[in-house]
Amino acid sequence: MKLSDWAKKKGVSYKTAWRWFKQGLIKGYQMPTGTIIVEEETKKEREEVRCMIYARVSDRKSENLERQAQRLTEYATAKGYKIVWV
Repeated sequence: MKLSDWAKKKGVSYKTAWRWFKQGLIKGYQMPTGTIIVEEETKKEREEVRCMIYARVSDRKSENLERQAQRLTEYATAKGYKIVWV
């Protein structure tokens, strides 16, 4: 997959992806034409992405805390992250 496509899929800018590639954080190779090809992640690598959900409200009387935590949980689940703590 081209680096530009990978960046769009991950939701980061191309410049950020390019910098990560140069730092060795993204596995791939550069073709003689200059095109950067990113190696596909294995299923195991995708499952290893873990996250913690942290939500807070400014007012103790507010009932938005549970709704906010639920929304963040849905987002993390949609991205394929493994939630280890809410």
